[in-house]
Amino acid sequence: MASKPPSQPPRSVTSQLTALIGLAGFLATLLLLRQLELPKTDATVVGMLGTALPMVLWELFVLKAHRQEATGLQGFGLRLSEQVNHGRVATKLTGLWGTIGLLSVAYWIFPEYQRDFYDPFWEVCRDYSLAFACISFVYFVLIDRWMKDPEDEYFNAGRLFLGHGKSTDRARLKKHFLGWLIKGFFLPLMFIYFGNSISALLGRDLADITRSFTAFVAFMSRFATGIDLAFVSIGYVLTLRLTNSHIRSPNDLFWGWAVTLLMYVPFFSVVGNRYLDYKDDTNWIDMFGGGDSNWFYVWGCAIIFTKIMWAWSNLSFGIRFSNLTNRGIITNGPFRLMRHPSYFFKNISWWLLAVPFYSVESYETALQHSILMVGINLIYFARAKAEEKHLSEDPVYVEYALWIEEHGVLRWLRHYMPFIRYVPPAGAGSMRAA
Repeated sequence: MASKPPSQPPRSVTSQLTALIGLAGFLATLLLLRQLELPKTDATVVGMLGTALPMVLWELFVLKAHRQEATGLQGFGLRLSEQVNHGRVATKLTGLWGTIGLLSVAYWIFPEYQRDFYDPFWEVCRDYSLAFACISFVYFVLIDRWMKDPEDEYFNAGRLFLGHGKSTDRARLKKHFLGWLIKGFFLPLMFIYFGNSISALLGRDLADITRSFTAFVAFMSRFATGIDLAFVSIGYVLTLRLTNSHIRSPNDLFWGWAVTLLMYVPFFSVVGNRYLDYKDDTNWIDMFGGGDSNWFYVWGCAIIFTKIMWAWSNLSFGIRFSNLTNRGIITNGPFRLMRHPSYFFKNISWWLLAVPFYSVESYETALQHSILMVGINLIYFARAKAEEKHLSEDPVYVEYALWIEEHGVLRWLRHYMPFIRYVPPAGAGSMRAA
C-alpha cells in the first residue's frame, strides 16, 4: 500500500523560470520578425530558434541539466587527446540516417504526405539538411565520449542497418523506433501549424485588436495558440540527452496511440468532421446577439482565460513537450493544480467557443451537437488515462498523481465522479520507496 503523499509534489523536471525565459524569447523574436520580411518557412524556423535557444542555454549553463543523473552522462571533458571511438560514432550516425531514410520512404509512400499542406516542412528539410548533418555529427562525437553506456538506441539501430540485427538490444530498438515514429508523425504537423499561426500573428494589424471586444478575444486566442505551438513544435526537435530532454520511454499501448492519433490530421478528418462534428454556423458571439451585455464580456474573458491556461500548461514543458512519451515529469505551473491541465482547459475552451448547446435551428440540434462534443471530451479522457497508465511506470509520476489526489483543485470531484480517480499500479509503494 502506498504511503501518504507528502505536503509538496515531487520536484519538476524543469522550472517555470525556464518556460518564462522561452516565452520572453518567443515575444522578442515575434517583435523582430515584424520588422523583417522573411519567407514563411524561414520565419517559422527563426521563431522556433528564438524560443528554444534561450531555454537551452539556461538549462545547460545555469541549471546544469547535462549533469543530472537521468542523462546518463559523465566527464564532460573536451580534451583533444581523448580518443574518439570512430567505429561506434559511425554506427550511431548510421542509426540516425537510416531511421531518417525509413521515414523519408514512408513520407514518399503514403499519399497523405503528397498534399501541398506539407510543402513548407519539405522546404525546410531541404534548406537546413546540411546544417542538421553537421550539428548531428558534432553532437554524436561529444555525447559518445560522455555516455556511461555508449551503446545506446542509435548504436543498436545502426547495428541493425549494418546487418547485425542478432546482436542488438530489442528493447532499445523498440524505444528508438517508437520515439522516431512519434517525432516523424507530429513534427511536420506542428511545424506547419506553428508556421500558419506565426504568419497570422505577423500579418495582423495591432490597431485592429482594440476596435472591438470580439477582435480582442480573437487575437488573444490566436496569440495563446501561437505560444502553445512554439513550445510544442520545438519539443519534437529537442529530444536531446545533453539537455536531459531525451525520451525516457515511449507509450507502447496500442489504444493509447489510437485515441491520440484520432485527434490529428488525417484521422480527425474522418472522425471529427464526419462522426463528431459538433459545430455549425453559430458561435458564442451569436448566442449573445453580438450585444454588449455583461455576460458577453464575462464569456469572452472566460475564453481568453482557458486559452491562456491551455498555453501555459504546454509552455510548462519548456523544451520537453511530446505526445506519447515520458521525457521527465512536470509538477509545477498548472500541473500543480490538476493532472492533464492542457486537456482540461482545451476542452472547456471548445465548449465556450462553439457553444454546441446553442442552436438557431432547434433544441434537437443543440442536443445532438452537445452529445458530439461530449464524444470529443471522452476521447481526451481516454488519452489522459492512457498517459497515466504509461507515466505510472515512473515512480515520480506516481508520487505526483497521489499528491494531486489529495491537494488538486478538482479533488472534490472524485466523490461525485469516482471514475476520474487516479489508481496507482500494483507495487507503487515499493516503487516510490526505491
